[in-house]
Amino acid sequence: MTLSIFRNTLTSALLTLVGLASTSATAATITLNTTASQTEIDVEYSGQILAKELTGKYASCTLLYEGGVQRGDLQKFHVLFGYDGESYYNSLPDGARLCLNSPGGNLYESLVIVDFLRAAFADLQTYVADGDLCASACSNLFLSGAHTFEGESYETIAMRAIAPTARLGVHAPRIVLPDDGETYDAEEVAAVYDEAIRDSSLLFEFAQMVDDEGTPYLTPYLYARSIETPPHDMYYVDTVADAVFSKVPVTGISYDVVLDRQLIDTICDNVFLLDDGAFGWAFAPTWKPHPLASLAEFWPPFLEVLAIETDSERSENAPIFSSEVKIEHVDGGIYGYRRGYRTGGPYAAEDCVVHLPYAGKVGSPENFGQARDAWETYDVSLIEVRIGFQSPRSEYSGPEKDHVSSPYIYWRHLTLDEENTVHSYPPIMLFPMGRPLSELPRIPDPVAETEDARTEALTCDDLWYHRNRIFHENGYCFGLARGINTFGNDNCFTKSPEITGRDAELLAIIKQGEKELGC
Repeated sequence: MTLSIFRNTLTSALLTLVGLASTSATAATITLNTTASQTEIDVEYSGQILAKELTGKYASCTLLYEGGVQRGDLQKFHVLFGYDGESYYNSLPDGARLCLNSPGGNLYESLVIVDFLRAAFADLQTYVADGDLCASACSNLFLSGAHTFEGESYETIAMRAIAPTARLGVHAPRIVLPDDGETYDAEEVAAVYDEAIRDSSLLFEFAQMVDDEGTPYLTPYLYARSIETPPHDMYYVDTVADAVFSKVPVTGISYDVVLDRQLIDTICDNVFLLDDGAFGWAFAPTWKPHPLASLAEFWPPFLEVLAIETDSERSENAPIFSSEVKIEHVDGGIYGYRRGYRTGGPYAAEDCVVHLPYAGKVGSPENFGQARDAWETYDVSLIEVRIGFQSPRSEYSGPEKDHVSSPYIYWRHLTLDEENTVHSYPPIMLFPMGRPLSELPRIPDPVAETEDARTEALTCDDLWYHRNRIFHENGYCFGLARGINTFGNDNCFTKSPEITGRDAELLAIIKQGEKELGC
């Protein structure tokens, strides 16, 4: 058996990233969401792209990629972007979305597609819908999703998202040899191994790529999960921690929480788990087993850090630190703290002080917005945190400093220190790191709500807030003091916002509720 024939035999099986057997996956198809006829699309795209008006969960998709990643798929993308060997053109609409539903397949093909899309400055966002699978090689296509701004030069930012029940999976590459009774000499096997090393090198290069704002396409955290997960297994991005550490936005969710001490505890624990740079470590850069540890690896030592605070774990002569949690509503916002994180072992502690803007009363439910698409998760810094230092005390120490008497006073005290940094986090950090994405609050369907449910337990003040929140999120510039004090006019741009889609439906429901309550 010659080397060339051997290589051809292995073309579809060599070094694949698959969660399902590559032999069982059908070849990929790319469908263009259009009302044009297949004949018209065949003329434009040389018969390589299917034409269909997509509906349901794919209604917002510009393109739908389904099936296994196989050699030759790159040509489909060449056709999409009019690549003639030298130049490209993009006939897709601005903000085009590529929806993916694929078990994976050929690693090399996925990575050369990624390289092509980057070279072509393809303005192609990616999405995995509820219940769909994008695993192994498909994950590379997903992670390469980006939006490109074209001006004097190109600027590209990562733009991809998954639905809460989507399955985005990664695992280690593998070499699959055909089991057809053939035997292979050392030179042939060495040639296959060389190609495997080449493709692994391409994957590593992909893990070094960042967008023009410094966001990795394949974060070190997710790259570590892919390398450590055996080829016969799959690691899924299915918890809040996975989404946060992998920088994979989750859409179709509503940021609904209760304004209580548990919320402050959750936020501060999440900051501790995520951001080593927020706290000052006395003995090491991090408390984790290693910087790229998974949630399963760093959760036990995290519990050990928390256990140091308990009386049962404290040695007889150990210093005393406060570990209380408080929350209060002041000046239209929520302030809270969670004290006593042991960043210096048993002899040093720091406090996490939280500010949430535009919130209701303590103990009440609150909605901090919705993530309907990737844009609504992009660069949203809702949660503000400052870190304060807590001096060790003993049973003979006097009262603590006055500034720790309340979260609001503590926050104001820390703002006087020019070196005390505000750390900002997205709203998904409102939820515990270990919570499954499938259990996050979903965006309600206003059409399915009954009229009674729309206004049940709501006051005129509640309805005023939610009505004006919609206007605020659509760029409205408030003129009255109440609106300015509640929402502010930062980043506003119009007195006549165009409100469409779900926002318009919700606004109609709110106005009907105000009418029924006589607001």
